[in-house]
Amino acid sequence: KPDPQTIPPSLRFLAEPRALAMAPKKAAAAAEGGSKGAGAKKAGKVAKAVKGSVTRKAKKIRTNVHFFRPKTKTMKRKPRYPRKSVESRERMDKYRI
Repeated sequence: KPDPQTIPPSLRFLAEPRALAMAPKKAAAAAEGGSKGAGAKKAGKVAKAVKGSVTRKAKKIRTNVHFFRPKTKTMKRKPRYPRKSVESRERMDKYRI
């Protein structure tokens, strides 16, 4: 057994004997027992899918040489504030004709 003083501090945890404690098994067994029916159903579905043949999606045949970009939603303008602080004044009045 090497001397603990000669071992670098970053590796000292490897030299110390430590009892590893396991998690309690009773709680895990009780929780697992209640959901065995659902797990068995899920496993059956997976087994059926694994045994079945692999289906591949058919490739889309393009009938047009031009590509049209898909239409996206265009919203109407609804400004949060006016872009001009003051409305424009009318240049003409009854005295300027």
